[in-house]
Amino acid sequence: MGLDIYLYKYENFDETTRKEKMHNEFDEKLWEDLDYDSLSDGEKEEMRNRSKEYAKSLGLDEWGSDEENKHSIETSHTKYQDHYFKIGYFRSSYNDSGIERILGNMGLPTLKDVFTHYDGEYIFQPNWEDSLKNINSLIEDFSKKGAYRVHDVSPNIFREPDVNSEKEALEVFIHELSRKKGEDSEMDSYTNAKGEFYLSEPLKVVAMIPGTSNLLGQRPCTYIVTESDNTWYSQALEIVRDTIQFVLDQEDKEKYYLRWSG
Repeated sequence: MGLDIYLYKYENFDETTRKEKMHNEFDEKLWEDLDYDSLSDGEKEEMRNRSKEYAKSLGLDEWGSDEENKHSIETSHTKYQDHYFKIGYFRSSYNDSGIERILGNMGLPTLKDVFTHYDGEYIFQPNWEDSLKNINSLIEDFSKKGAYRVHDVSPNIFREPDVNSEKEALEVFIHELSRKKGEDSEMDSYTNAKGEFYLSEPLKVVAMIPGTSNLLGQRPCTYIVTESDNTWYSQALEIVRDTIQFVLDQEDKEKYYLRWSG
């Protein structure tokens, strides 16, 4: 799970969204008074076929999407061919490594700020010129930041801690290490009921700071500060910048929109 941002070109945004909305409303009405679990397979198939027929009558595909007049833009960056970010696609996972979390922890604007995205907007058209200014400023500010990450380590809220000494903690670690050397030799970084483990690529810890966490209410935790590398994130921001520049270079840039999912 995470935040996914897609770039789309609409030949006629208003017409496409009108037809897709009509199909969504038809689909909701089709199923709203039915108990799905009580329907036979044949009855379910009949409902699906009615939905597909209505979509076809609107010129949409069987899923209710106007693929004839709406085009997804997603190509590899010329410099960073293997990067997860693409020209037209960005992603931020919800864990500690997500770029939105990384930027926010540094006190920097996030992608939400770059594009001036408001909560609740699913498809919108940013001010591309302003977005270019925002991303250029972010890239410059990010380059001045150190490559530090923060991890929140706290007890499992669903069970009482069963580790109460250095000795017991070491025993847990040795057990996990033996699993890695045994049948689970491919295991790298993972979390389980015992804790968080980074066996193949240990973290470089530079600070351990006791505090409290707001997640699920105030609770004691230790913030682990580690030293990392910003290269992947710097490249990601460059790809965002070049995506914006790609749109600005188009003669019909008014046809380009972002789909914000997550």
